Amino acid sequence: MLGVLAASVLWGTTGTAATFAPAVGPLAIGAAAMGLGGLLQALTATGPITCHRAELHAQRRVVLLGGAAVAVYPLAFYTSMRLAGVAVGTVVSIGSAPLASALAERVIDRRRLTARWMVGAALGLAGIGPAGFGQAQLRHAGPMPATRRPGP
Repeated sequence: MLGVLAASVLWGTTGTAATFAPAVGPLAIGAAAMGLGGLLQALTATGPITCHRAELHAQRRVVLLGGAAVAVYPLAFYTSMRLAGVAVGTVVSIGSAPLASALAERVIDRRRLTARWMVGAALGLAGIGPAGFGQAQLRHAGPMPATRRPGP
């Protein structure tokens, strides 16, 4: 339980921490996070991977697809943080993950999407949409007039 708590705290701070390194590109930050995280996961999963080598080999296409997705995700995540800001990037990332995984389950496993899932997806999209739209409106509004700027 403490491991899950520590992981959630550390994961929840990565986007914010990345904003304090503006000279480092989002792809470099994503690659470093992916590399360090991959090494830690490989070290902790060596035993199970070895034990299930035959099953993994039989499902190599799925394993390779999963590996590609895991490789792309941090690169996309940190780029979204840089482009949209930490708040919007996090909302979109967290909100879209369940949608993407359910759609993948539908396509790969041919499972039917339930009415409950549809309601949840609609609520998720309802939350993501305004956050992204509001951020886009702020970016296109231009600089704030000097008479409305906060400060001295």
